[in-house]
Amino acid sequence: MLRRFAVVVLALVGSVAAAEPVTRPRMEQMPAVTIGREPPTQRELVDARETLERRFRASLSGARTAAGATAATAALLDASAVEEDRALKWLLLAEARRLAIATGDAVAIDRSIRLAESAFDFDAVAEEHRLLREIPLRALSRPRAAGLAEVAEGLAQRAEADGRHDVAADSWALAIRGWQRAGDGVAARRAATALARVERQRPATGLP
Repeated sequence: MLRRFAVVVLALVGSVAAAEPVTRPRMEQMPAVTIGREPPTQRELVDARETLERRFRASLSGARTAAGATAATAALLDASAVEEDRALKWLLLAEARRLAIATGDAVAIDRSIRLAESAFDFDAVAEEHRLLREIPLRALSRPRAAGLAEVAEGLAQRAEADGRHDVAADSWALAIRGWQRAGDGVAARRAATALARVERQRPATGLP
């Protein structure tokens, strides 16, 4: 009797297992995880700053003049392109951007953002927009103003492609002022046409 009961129980267990197979998560069900692209922590930057100040003492000490700051910016950007330590790479790019703002070098800012974007996950459009707005436009030479205008146009196009109409409109407006400062009326009018197009597309509620 006991043996017959055991056989019946085993048969029931087998039928349940057959009716409810165990499902394994498929690859497309797994959440996408970005590994190793996070910006460094403040603690990591403390150690990296010590290395930065030691390795680039000469370049940074000469950054008190516009020419020295321009040379230091270029050196920092070149070094960041081949730097393998992620915290130091981030800091090199941040320091290059700081110097580039002081000298009004929008082209260097754009290069630093693109180098950072290739290695780290952050809002590159918002960051570049913020940095360009910090440049003192009235103090720029004509070549620097033209560089700012070109970079602002590129940023405006990226923002527009992402549907970020407010950033795009503000960047086109910055490009207009840059071209005006550079004395290029044709380019300023072209940027004004692009700004009008974005303004027509911008949602009435504000930020998309």
